[in-house]
Amino acid sequence: MGRGVRHAVVIGAGMAGLAAARVLADSCEAVTVIERDTFPRGSAPRAGAPQGHHVHGLLALGAEVFEGYFPGLRAELEQAGAPVWDWGEGLCAVLPNGTPPPTPMGMPIQTFSRPFLEHALRRRVRALEPVTLRDGLTVTGLRTTGPGKVVGVRVKDGDGDVEEEIAADLVVDASGRSSHLPRWLAALGLPSPRATTVDAQVGYASRTYSFPEGQAPPSWMGVLQPLRAPDFHKGCYAIQIENKALHVTLHGANGTQLPHDDEDFLAYAKTLRGPIADVIAPLTPTSAVRRYARTVNRRVAYHRLARWPDGLIALGDSVCAFNPAYGQGMTVAALEARLLEQMLRGRRTRTPLDGRAFQQRLARITASSWLMATIPDRAWERSRTAWPVKAGNWFMNRLIDTVPHDPQLYTAFSGLFHMTAGPLTLADPRLLSRVLIGPRPGTSLRAATA
Repeated sequence: MGRGVRHAVVIGAGMAGLAAARVLADSCEAVTVIERDTFPRGSAPRAGAPQGHHVHGLLALGAEVFEGYFPGLRAELEQAGAPVWDWGEGLCAVLPNGTPPPTPMGMPIQTFSRPFLEHALRRRVRALEPVTLRDGLTVTGLRTTGPGKVVGVRVKDGDGDVEEEIAADLVVDASGRSSHLPRWLAALGLPSPRATTVDAQVGYASRTYSFPEGQAPPSWMGVLQPLRAPDFHKGCYAIQIENKALHVTLHGANGTQLPHDDEDFLAYAKTLRGPIADVIAPLTPTSAVRRYARTVNRRVAYHRLARWPDGLIALGDSVCAFNPAYGQGMTVAALEARLLEQMLRGRRTRTPLDGRAFQQRLARITASSWLMATIPDRAWERSRTAWPVKAGNWFMNRLIDTVPHDPQLYTAFSGLFHMTAGPLTLADPRLLSRVLIGPRPGTSLRAATA
């Protein structure tokens, strides 16, 4: 193919790694995806992705990008049981100031478990001629020719008995939150990048349910009850997924004690406003209660490093990981893959990918999602909050308190949430004035758990 990248190695077979492999398959003679876990049969969660036990959402923009890379994906998933529904009509949004009425938006959403989607993407990527998936291998370091060029990786098997070196023209770190890249760069004598964290101390407890034979599922397809500092410290997400199952995640911020068994799970749900407790009370659980607390927002400033080795890029949670409560991770991974595609196509023939430029452009792609996640999460932190964060929180809270009573504003906010519209959408004077005026007289915030 003669484009300067004959063999690419991707570290990690999660969403970011699979999306990157799909893009690289169009430009490389060979793509090797290395995964530490042993791939499960079917759509079971991987050991290295415990977040797979919890509710995931693929935003509308992310679904659009994935459909472009994997044509027919939505229809394939729907045929396998993943429902498709309109966001405005099917969502029960239990917001601090009320629940918006069903509002047709023409925004199709598909809901499924993360392992279900990951299995489908893994099957599609494995079928690509240039791609080889290798599981049960741990990357232990980078192969280099001095500090300025990466030429492959070193790996070992699960037992640590067999070591191997794999040559590559490009190494893509998509290994997620557990990435060792800062340590590997330090071993090359390069400076350590600064990492910024914002932690609302959010925890999850999740399980799945089945509906009894003959019992109709609820009229809604999803429930969203978000958290908000300082009063609304409990919430939930619930979606109808494949196999006619209901996936429920209860969550809490600021160190809220989460349920760990059947009795606690229902008791916690009963403290929430909205329909979730009444819906799950008669249902049969089909999984144990699973808990998860690795939700800190973390951004590594690779884009600020003055020196960056050739033959290396990083993307996905390795670079910028979000509190999963905002549902951005899979969509941002798709956008990062699209950036990789654009930069591969934009190079001159036989020239290597400019890794430093990639990291700089990736930082711009993640910037708005980082703000959307960290502005509300900073409100939970005990440290003093800067005035721009306070102003951003005030505006977002005002917006969310107004949307239950304003269908047009609800539609605009949904476009912002699903990344199909940018923040300037709300700069429309007709919308902006309604946010600044705020909720109509006579509406008031409800108690956090009433």
